[in-house]
Amino acid sequence: MSKLKALATLLAKPKRLAALLSYGHKGYLSSIGWFTAFDNHQAVDANNQPIPWVTYSFIDFIKDRLHKDLSIFEYGSGNSTLFYAKNVRKVVSVEHDEAWYKKIVNEKAPNAEMIFTMLETNGEYSQKAKLLNEKFDVIIVDGRDRVNCCKHSVDALSDRGVLVLDDSERKQYEEARVFLKNQGFKELLFSGISPGLFYNKATSVFYRKENCLDI
Repeated sequence: MSKLKALATLLAKPKRLAALLSYGHKGYLSSIGWFTAFDNHQAVDANNQPIPWVTYSFIDFIKDRLHKDLSIFEYGSGNSTLFYAKNVRKVVSVEHDEAWYKKIVNEKAPNAEMIFTMLETNGEYSQKAKLLNEKFDVIIVDGRDRVNCCKHSVDALSDRGVLVLDDSERKQYEEARVFLKNQGFKELLFSGISPGLFYNKATSVFYRKENCLDI
């Protein structure tokens, strides 16, 4: 019923319908590759190159701050792994979905390492970053068990490290946001749409005064 109502509204407003149809080949959505991502069901830009499945506002923020001295740890893997590997020294990604892991592990960049770990609430998966006994400049939480991933990841950050939490607008992740702020982090929130999706979401960067992204 809601789809029929939306269609009726568009038909009653032909100028709006014409504008929407024109966005497929010009304007903001076309220039950022939103339609390319929508058509391919993948996080890609206008040139069909891999990008993270996060808000475009965060991508705009982070892309010019990445450099070859940075190391990144990811919870969740895919096109984001390829994107970050192009721009930083090293990417380590943990994946809980074995079928997905087997599908993409051979596509990884030379400077990327992928680790398969079974998912168990507050288990090895959420602790993987700190269990590696190394420090990362950026830790990106975009997988499962995100609250526990955030809690355990603080110990795996470098002195200037930052943590990125995707879908930070969701109520189930509020505990992680409160925890990180209590640990002395400030939150920089980037809201908007993401590749191929048209609902409002948020990606948050948690940082301290001295940080590797010059915030």
